[in-house]
Amino acid sequence: MALPLFWQTVVPFLIEESPFMLNKTKSTPGFGGTSSICRYHSIPLHIDEFNITAHMLYFLFHTVLRYRFAVVMQNLSRSFPERSYEEINHIATRFYRYFSHMFLEWLQMILLSEKQMKKRVQVNNVALLEHYHAQKRNVIIMLGHYGNWEYANILPSYLSFDVHAVFKPLSNKLFDRIMRKLRSRFGIKLLSMDKVVRYMHANRERPGAYIFVSDQSPSQENRFTVDFLHQPTNVITGAERIAKSLDAVVVYAVINKRAESSHWEISFSLITDQAATAPEHSITKTFSEFLEQDIRRSPEYWLWTHRRWKNNRS
Repeated sequence: MALPLFWQTVVPFLIEESPFMLNKTKSTPGFGGTSSICRYHSIPLHIDEFNITAHMLYFLFHTVLRYRFAVVMQNLSRSFPERSYEEINHIATRFYRYFSHMFLEWLQMILLSEKQMKKRVQVNNVALLEHYHAQKRNVIIMLGHYGNWEYANILPSYLSFDVHAVFKPLSNKLFDRIMRKLRSRFGIKLLSMDKVVRYMHANRERPGAYIFVSDQSPSQENRFTVDFLHQPTNVITGAERIAKSLDAVVVYAVINKRAESSHWEISFSLITDQAATAPEHSITKTFSEFLEQDIRRSPEYWLWTHRRWKNNRS
């Protein structure tokens, strides 16, 4: 069942975006629109089909391909030194099951309408963000690769002001275009990292929300070391530096799965509303502490396949 879904969604989308497709017609907002996408746009998989397909993907990733299995086990062992091998292996198994569901959910996002997405993803305490926007304050949203972070793309449907996602362009131009379209389907405005500071300064009179995925490996010149999951961990400081320069409000966002449900919820916690005077690196430290708490509560939801500690100082 995974292959039919792949052919129904990804392949038509890739064909549509291919530079060889010169004669294209516009139809579905956010996609540029081929008839293939329109035909399947409102047909998400039935829950039983979804679960069977996800199980097949789990078998493929975990058992057949052993996708980055050594990386996952090493990351888990170092992050939870108090756990036995059996416990680590159990977490890894749960992670691969979730990873398979997330992969399939990502494919489904190509099909879902805004209305369907809002049924699937609930956003809590929106009033916190609206409160600071009413004060003409920019809001920086820091999140990690936890839960299905791509669901943050639905935020413009819940907020009364502009939402921007800060990203690093992909080296593959075709997939970069695909990800841009996927992430902007519901109104997200995309900003590359090298342009965000200039943009925010130029739009001081029009405050908005800016999403930073902040648990990635940093460059050599843009890093700070924190104690994270029992390890000295280099973290990026870009969101904090920008927040301090503009005295933006900073919040932490987490995307959790609702108990016994296929639905998700996004929740916000205030990190600081006084970034300009916050102690150096305190924002980055607080973000890391929030993220670690969530990972410890449900470790299977973090992206353990990422070589997160590859550039750490010895």
